[in-house]
Amino acid sequence: MKGNKIRLKSTLPIMLLMVFIMSCGGSQPVPDWTYASFNQMEDFKKAYLEGKAGVADLHFQRAVEEIKKSGDLNLLAKAYLTRYAVQIALLESFRDDDFLKIQSAEPDPANAGFYAFLKGNFSQADRNLLPPQYAPTVADILADRRDSVAADALKIEDPLSRLVMTGLLVRYGYENAELLNGAVETASRQGWKKALLVYLNRLQAYYEQRQEGEKSYKIKQKILLIQ
Repeated sequence: MKGNKIRLKSTLPIMLLMVFIMSCGGSQPVPDWTYASFNQMEDFKKAYLEGKAGVADLHFQRAVEEIKKSGDLNLLAKAYLTRYAVQIALLESFRDDDFLKIQSAEPDPANAGFYAFLKGNFSQADRNLLPPQYAPTVADILADRRDSVAADALKIEDPLSRLVMTGLLVRYGYENAELLNGAVETASRQGWKKALLVYLNRLQAYYEQRQEGEKSYKIKQKILLIQ
């Protein structure tokens, strides 16, 4: 990554913002809201994954206000779905009121499919409309190939997308040591402290439940040292 500021790849088609920017003719000024909303969403994700909740909320609200300037409800829905995805990546639940209001006013099949995906309704998520990085894992879930899903998730190149898929697998009963260790490594490499602690705690509990005392103890000591 170049520069000091980490730019996370989006988990959703929020990159449509940049597509919009790139499609503007050279003689046309690019609206400020496109840059501002994209940058605020990126800053939101980074702050949330690092555990800076207050800062993250501020960036998200600023992104929402910028998108509202355009009146683009489809993009506004994607912003909320992005927030939900980040929460899933951290094994958190989410309140979907805002998205459902937007979807009711302006239904969108892709947004509905991603929402179903985030709710664990994998059979209702059209794989043709999902971001492609998730398709192999969803295919194995639907085919009941449980031994393959962790490997599929860990092959996802984008770190945040990898944690989103991991969060869903943990939530819906596909948790194993391979998956959790992969999440720990991903969060560690990116410097996402909140995500790192979330998955270290989950891994410690996983080992403890399986009476693997030595492994559980080592993870617990690591958590104490980095909190």
